[in-house]
Amino acid sequence: MSLYKTALSILMLLISAGMAAAAEIRVLSVGSTQFAAKALAADFAKESGHQVAFTIVAPFQVDQKLAAEPYDLLIVAVPAMQALDTAGSLRPDSRTAIARVGIGLVVKDGAALPDISTPEAFKKTLLAARSVTYSDPAVPNLAGAVAAAVLVKAGIFDEVKSKARLAMLGPGAELIIKGEVEMGFFNLSEVLPGLKIVGPPPAPLQGYTFYEAAVPAKAAAPAEAMAFIRLLASAGSGDKWRAAALEPVAAYPPTKSP
Repeated sequence: MSLYKTALSILMLLISAGMAAAAEIRVLSVGSTQFAAKALAADFAKESGHQVAFTIVAPFQVDQKLAAEPYDLLIVAVPAMQALDTAGSLRPDSRTAIARVGIGLVVKDGAALPDISTPEAFKKTLLAARSVTYSDPAVPNLAGAVAAAVLVKAGIFDEVKSKARLAMLGPGAELIIKGEVEMGFFNLSEVLPGLKIVGPPPAPLQGYTFYEAAVPAKAAAPAEAMAFIRLLASAGSGDKWRAAALEPVAAYPPTKSP
C-alpha cells in the first residue's frame, strides 16, 4: 500500500470515529490550487462519504464571497489568509500550509523558446522582448506581485515595466495567443491552452506564492473540513500537487511569501 493510501486510510478511520453522517464541505478557493485540491477531494469523498463542493474565484473576490455566503474551508495565499486571521474570520489554529507555486515565463504555443537558463540569459531575453504581460503587481495575492519581485531581483523591473501590459490571467493569455504580446508571466499551475511554458526563472530569481487552507469561523462542517485539510497537507498528497505543477508543503522549507 502506498504512503498516500495508508495516510488516507488512517485519516478515514479517524473521521468515521468522530463523525456519524455524511456532510457537504463547501470550499472557497483561488484558481491556482484547484486541480490538485479537486483530485484530492475526489479521493476524500470516495473514502469518507463527505462531498466536497468547490467555488473558484479570483484572489480579490475572496473577501466579498466569504461575507456573502457560508463556507467550511478556504484555500488562499498566505497574505490573504493572514488578513482574514487578523480580522477574526477563521477558526483558531486551523491555518495549515499546503503548497506553493512558482512563477513561469510563457510564450504562444509554437513560438521559439527563448533562453532563460541562467540569470544573465533570463535578463537578456526579457530586455530583448518587445512586450510582456503579467497581472497588476499592486493587486494583492496575484501572480503579478511575484513577477514584479522576480524582475526586481533581476535588476530589470523598470525596463520591463515600460513595455508591460498589465492583464489578468485570461485576458493576458489572450494577448499572447493573438500575438499582441510576446511573452508573459503566469503561475505554473495556471498556464492556459494556447500557451507554452518556457520555464521558471533560474533558481536565484524564482519567486513563489504560498498557499494555506483554513476553516472559517462560521463553518457549518468544521470537523469534516479540518479532516480534508489534513489530507491536503499530508506527505502522501505530494504526487497530486506535483501533477498540477505545485510543490507540496513537505517539499520546501517552512516559510511564508513576502
